[in-house]
Amino acid sequence: MLQKHGVMQVNPVGEKFDPELHEALTMQPTDEHEANTIMSVVQKGYQLNGRVVRPARVIVAKAAE
Repeated sequence: MLQKHGVMQVNPVGEKFDPELHEALTMQPTDEHEANTIMSVVQKGYQLNGRVVRPARVIVAKAAE
């Protein structure tokens, strides 16, 4: 029903981090993911007609030290 009214769910696992669409909760060092990509989503985000209603709250990968 929400899609019918223009609401789209944002689930960005594996995408590059974009501060316009995502809210980073923390960064974790990893060798499994490319730096500045989203490792996991804590809370999905939503857009209404292309505008952010709620940003996705995510955990972002950073290069292992």
